[in-house]
Amino acid sequence: MDGKFRRSLSDRPITVRYIWGDLVKAWADRDENLIDEIWDDVISDLDSEYAAYAYVSSIGIGA
Repeated sequence: MDGKFRRSLSDRPITVRYIWGDLVKAWADRDENLIDEIWDDVISDLDSEYAAYAYVSSIGIGA
């Protein structure tokens, strides 16, 4: 990508305990639609530009 089009996006930790059980079940069931719904719910709580988090390159799980 041409440098003039790049923008810096920092990592942002998100606590998802309130939907953790639903997310694990959806992942185990390979229910992509439910995972998308859960993700949309999570990023709507970021109070940030939606498009910055609509596409994710990775997810880390910390305990």
